[in-house]
Amino acid sequence: MRHMDGTSGPASESISPEAASSAVLSDTMRQALDNFTALYADADFTVELAYLGVGRMQFLRRRQMLLELRGLYMALWRLALARSFPQDADVMFDTFLREYAAKHKDRASALVLTRGREYWGMLEPMGDGDFSNVARHLTSFFTQSEKADKSANLKLVLHIRKLYKHIFDRLI
Repeated sequence: MRHMDGTSGPASESISPEAASSAVLSDTMRQALDNFTALYADADFTVELAYLGVGRMQFLRRRQMLLELRGLYMALWRLALARSFPQDADVMFDTFLREYAAKHKDRASALVLTRGREYWGMLEPMGDGDFSNVARHLTSFFTQSEKADKSANLKLVLHIRKLYKHIFDRLI
């Protein structure tokens, strides 16, 4: 953009929205974002799949549950952000979602982002005090006996808490 006196406008006018939001992030916030990106890339959901009774040869169920679990992992990070960065958690989470979407343009990644937002909607009202709604939601994908459902729910609640603590401890 040119001003009336013929000089160029500020350089920020040519910066994309993604770059502008990244520029707003402090070094600590960027570090937390980068740490989660690395944690997310290394996430292994073998234990969760076992608790849900999803075997290696159940390809469709496995694919579906991995989408769910990846979305949950994002939401757990958002929950940890709310505790560590209460003022900036929304900006950080939105920045991550935008950057993730820019790097992963496939349909499965878009579904993971949707699930991440949905799980955050489930977690937000309860905070880190109760993960039973999320565990019940995950076990609702499968019909088992009442006893097996209760066992899987309890295992998942405890494991989700463990995942949350793992993410929170590595936030920065």
